[in-house]
Amino acid sequence: MQVTIEKLVQGGSGFTRLDSNKSLFVEGALPGEVVEVVIDEEKKGYAKAQVKTILEASSDRVIPPCQYWGICGGCDLQHLDPKKQPEAKQKMVLENLERIGSITQDSYVLEETASAQSWAYRSRVRFHVDMGTREIGFLAKRSNDLVSIATCPILVDSLNVELAKKDRILAAARNLMFSSRSRKGKYIEVNAFAGDKKVSFGDETVVTTVAGHPFFVTANVFFQSNLLLLPDLAAYVAEHVAGDVVMDLYSGVGTFSSFLAAKGRSLIAVERQKECLALARRNVPGLAIYSDKVELWAKRQHQDVDTVVVDPPRTGLEESLPSLIASWNAKRVIYVSCDSVTLARDLQRFAQQGYTVRRVKVFDLYPQTFHQEVVAILDREEHTL
Repeated sequence: MQVTIEKLVQGGSGFTRLDSNKSLFVEGALPGEVVEVVIDEEKKGYAKAQVKTILEASSDRVIPPCQYWGICGGCDLQHLDPKKQPEAKQKMVLENLERIGSITQDSYVLEETASAQSWAYRSRVRFHVDMGTREIGFLAKRSNDLVSIATCPILVDSLNVELAKKDRILAAARNLMFSSRSRKGKYIEVNAFAGDKKVSFGDETVVTTVAGHPFFVTANVFFQSNLLLLPDLAAYVAEHVAGDVVMDLYSGVGTFSSFLAAKGRSLIAVERQKECLALARRNVPGLAIYSDKVELWAKRQHQDVDTVVVDPPRTGLEESLPSLIASWNAKRVIYVSCDSVTLARDLQRFAQQGYTVRRVKVFDLYPQTFHQEVVAILDREEHTL
């Protein structure tokens, strides 16, 4: 079957629509390309396909430099010129906001996408280990098979050094052998984080410095993996805080709280994960932090606030949270999202509470993948930028 690709969509696949009006998602294809495809999955309303032959290639197509491209499941955009990736991701975000959230681009200020270097940027990783063969790598595309790797071009140097030596990764895997939570099928998952001077495996604490702010972190807690662009993201959030009463929901180890803390400002953080809480207290001394699920804590909270910062997991906000935030008379919401699909859904719910999206900025924190971070600034009608 021969098709012409219209655009890139969530997941990094090329998209086109068949004569039957069925959506077709083509892995490895780029906008404007004419490709011959083989369909490998077909459902009632859509089909998925693989590229068999590229008949007319995009001028933005490049040869992926990674020897594991197409086998390893870690990257999905290495075939797209790195200079073109930020723009492509922004288009994906804008389409999701309009299609799912009914938010048209002419209704808010769209800021220039932030990006940094395209390789050797990732400081946080999850290795998969086969203790039988002592192989270390990542899961393959579309399967749970292990792809053994010698080096990964998106990892920072210190993580590639550990990958080459293997001993500390294997030692960490041995310590986790009897933990069901650390298994992915028959493989053991080993979390690693590259700090300033040392690589953490599991719950070992290391220090990493972001824009002059030292943070205590471990490999087992969430911390942004692109430390080159994190200062820009944190500064953007801090820059748009309005008022003196601020809440930081899903606060993690205090990443944003560290940048939001200011003399005379009342700052409240909420985080359920106990390991994050302990680290946050070290990272932001004196921070008023509550240990609970955000959704449960929000139902008991009745204090008026000026700005609420939310940085939820990929699943987005619990359905009742936008209305609860509105009940606090929050003038502004700063929504930091790692999934523009759930972001668009949640922005629709905020709109029902009288909030309007004023600004949107995409941060290309994950080059060579379709993933990105998005910040949306929302105001209630009586408060504008």
